[in-house]
Amino acid sequence: MSTTRSSLRHTLATLIPCIVWSSAVLVLHHLSAPFGALRGAGLVHGIAGIILFVVGFFRGTNSRIWIHSSQCLLVCGTFLFLNNTLAWLAFAAAKSSGELLVAGLLNYLWPALTLLFSIPILGKRPHKLLAFGIVITLAGIVLSKVATASSETAVDAFSRINPVCYSLAILAAIAWALYSNLARKLSNPEGASAVPLYMVVTGVVLLIASSWLAEPYAATGSDWLIMTGWAIGAAAAYLLWDIGMRFGNVVVISTMSMLIPLVSTVITAVASGHGITLPLVAAAALVVFGSDLCRKGVE
Repeated sequence: MSTTRSSLRHTLATLIPCIVWSSAVLVLHHLSAPFGALRGAGLVHGIAGIILFVVGFFRGTNSRIWIHSSQCLLVCGTFLFLNNTLAWLAFAAAKSSGELLVAGLLNYLWPALTLLFSIPILGKRPHKLLAFGIVITLAGIVLSKVATASSETAVDAFSRINPVCYSLAILAAIAWALYSNLARKLSNPEGASAVPLYMVVTGVVLLIASSWLAEPYAATGSDWLIMTGWAIGAAAAYLLWDIGMRFGNVVVISTMSMLIPLVSTVITAVASGHGITLPLVAAAALVVFGSDLCRKGVE
């Protein structure tokens, strides 16, 4: 009974990461304006990384980060850096609530891409459900563009595409999918999570880049409060997700994570003033359904 309760607690702990990541699109877009995309990303990841290092110090896990090979740390760290940077830049480049919603769903291509890349990287075997799942996921992305367009025709909707925003969102999803597979392939099973190191390095590099590019700064006290709260939430999300995946019910956790695109779309639509429409919810649901089919199409 105690083992079951412990597993349940660890599984429920992953609700926090799901909530944090569901609000990521909206929060990152909001913070990019007063801080600048690079400075905001640098501050959040730097603070979160320091928090994780402090937690690791008390847990005695920091020294085990260096068990991983230098190849693992360099390659995985690079792709985590690219994911975080590209995602911030994508959401900062959104010029309307509709573009922000589409960019968010494009970023959630990562579950399908992770499974697709697991075939050449991890030697997984594909089934025909994988191709079907990818098609369904892409159909959801297309529908999201139509659903968020102010025009009445699909032709007009696709005549005003934001190529920078959408390309960055797709590249961020690709980077995360590659990181997920390569971390599994290259990491030493006896090593601790290297995420604290990756996040601190990401923060330092982005802050240096922000200073070099002289990004505009207009943050107020409330902006700093939101940024600090988000950094703490991001640190908690990474930590609790790691605990949940190691000790919780992986099937339940995976199912919960599949709902993140749907919940994220609803939160972003309401908070950005776009409003919830049936086509928009259907688009997010297609992305979720397609991702689930991709999961079943790889073994």
